[in-house]
Amino acid sequence: MFSFNIFKLLLLLSLLSINYISFAEEPPTYPVLKVGFMSSIKRLDDGYYVGSIPDIMKEAAAQTEYSLSLQAMPIKRLLKSLEAGTLDAAIGLFKRDERLEYASYLQKPIGWVCANLFHLKSNSSITDEFSSLYKKNIGSLRGASWGEKLKDVLKTQKTNQTQVSNYDMLAKMLIKERLDAVIASSEVFKSAIRKQNLEGDFVSIPLKYTPNMGMYILVSKQSRLAQEEQLVEKLNKALNVMSTENRFRIIYQSNGKTFDEHCHL
Repeated sequence: MFSFNIFKLLLLLSLLSINYISFAEEPPTYPVLKVGFMSSIKRLDDGYYVGSIPDIMKEAAAQTEYSLSLQAMPIKRLLKSLEAGTLDAAIGLFKRDERLEYASYLQKPIGWVCANLFHLKSNSSITDEFSSLYKKNIGSLRGASWGEKLKDVLKTQKTNQTQVSNYDMLAKMLIKERLDAVIASSEVFKSAIRKQNLEGDFVSIPLKYTPNMGMYILVSKQSRLAQEEQLVEKLNKALNVMSTENRFRIIYQSNGKTFDEHCHL
């Protein structure tokens, strides 16, 4: 009887030990934060999204109790998914009043965009004078807005304007001389040019009158995480900490870019 009781005791301790080890090694499970961004700024490295904006989002999420899922998609699908709440957030978008109906902008901009006028070196008719754009074919990204002053200039100069869905297409159209010039975000269009190994064939001219526009994180008002877990407050807190610690500039520098000075160089 004594031996049998000892056996039961040892068996019980063994089971408790197994359960304890199993519990101790169980990784914590965090809610998945679904975040989308525009396909036009997508960069992949070994199957992972890379770049300043995704890296800022990764660090912000790491300061909260969420696991992050990033997905690149066309702008129309991105906005519809944000409106429906199938995405919790979107990154790298400009402020638009109409988007406030279904999303909340976080407080800190996570990037800045400035515009240049790009043309082929062989096209000597394009200069830094707006009069050189008279009746020229000008391309831009669909949905981009560079302010009312530039819009008035293009109208006054009777330009023919073509809008397309991505920067790669703009670069190809310029190479094939279907466009005389392209108005585009400097950093992203230069990246599209580098992909085609044609950087030396282009000239870029800083555009007058165009605002330097901030890019933000938007949180869907239909997101379950926003409604139940104060997602806006948590992400704003994370971005404030990152800003105080100068993390935005450090992340941009690690990607070979600068956070807010590049528009003025």
